[in-house]
Parts: sequence; C-alpha cells; structure tokens
Amino acid sequence: MAIFALILSILRLSMVIQNGERLFSPILFIVVCLGLIIFSGFNLPFWQKSKSSTQSTATSSSVQTTSKSTKKFASTFSSAGANAFPDETNKQKKAAQSVKENNILASLQKNYSGTGTVTFSRTAKAFYVKPTNKDFVSSLKSLIKTPSNAKDANFDQVVTNFKKLSLSIKKNLGSNYQVSLMNPNNTSKPILTAKDGTITYNYFQ
Repeated sequence: MAIFALILSILRLSMVIQNGERLFSPILFIVVCLGLIIFSGFNLPFWQKSKSSTQSTATSSSVQTTSKSTKKFASTFSSAGANAFPDETNKQKKAAQSVKENNILASLQKNYSGTGTVTFSRTAKAFYVKPTNKDFVSSLKSLIKTPSNAKDANFDQVVTNFKKLSLSIKKNLGSNYQVSLMNPNNTSKPILTAKDGTITYNYFQ
C-alpha cells in the first residue's frame, strides 16, 4: 500500500509542477510514503529472523563464556583445596603418626614384657628398653664389669636383633627413630642404641 501511495504521490507531484502549484504538500506526502516503506521493510520476517539469530548467537556466546569461567573457577578451587587448610592437614598427619607410635610402643611392651619395660619419648623420637628380668640384668652387669667377655656371651646376637628392630621401626614410622637398651646400673644411659638399621652406640666397642 505504501508503494502504491508513493506512485500516486509522484504522479501528483508531476501534475503540480506542470500547473505551477505549491510543491510542499506533494513532497511531504512522498517523504511520508518513503518512511512507511522503509519501516515496513525493517519489520519483514527476514529481518526479525536475522535479529533473533544475532541475539541467540550473543546469548549462546555469553553462556559458553560463563560456563568456561565457572569451570575454571571450580578447577582452581579444587586444586587449591589441598592447601586451603594446611594447619588442619598437618594436625591430621601428626595425629596419624602419633597413633602409629603408640601402636609400636604397645607392640614392644608386649614383646619385651618378660625382659624389661619399654617407654617412648615423642620429643626425642626414641624407644627405651629398661631391663628388669633378674637373669638378664645380672648378665648385663657382669658384662659391664668385664666388657671383654661380651663376644663370648653372644652379645653380638643382641646387636643383630636391635638392628632388625630398628629397621622394623623405620619401616612403620619412618626415619630418625632410635631404640636403646638401657644400662641396668644407670637407666638414664644406654649400652646399645640403633637408628634406621644402624648401630649408633655400643658400650662394648
């Protein structure tokens, strides 16, 4: 309809020019018709579909960007999770290690129940075997008086057993733990100490 009106307006304009009449009204009418044609053209289904497609693309792009950002954040948060509470992690490790130490202590106390008492110093990371068996105490005191008899008394076997015991402790608790056989004459001093499978002190050598 707007196009038909535009054609009539053009014809009217030509007649006005021929008759020498005023041109304002025909020109204004032509401009209005052109405006209607342009407005109608932009509202055609083709243009609406194009706008919808553009909006859909923009929305999809926004959703993808948001999704990537969310995944990136989640990944960063997840990787940081292990270090988020370092103090708590250290406390848990110490608690677990303490349980292991107590288990080893209980096992040694049971195994040496007929020989002596076993104590543990968490600060020194050391297990102490204090002889209480009369025969064993007597034998050790005799050897302390005459260290040269240690080999004949088969003290080397005690040394070997302590090496194995030390290796077992290392396997279960980790490095730097020591185990000592205490002097029956002075229970604050050892006569034999092993650490990580190695003898670090032997009174008879």
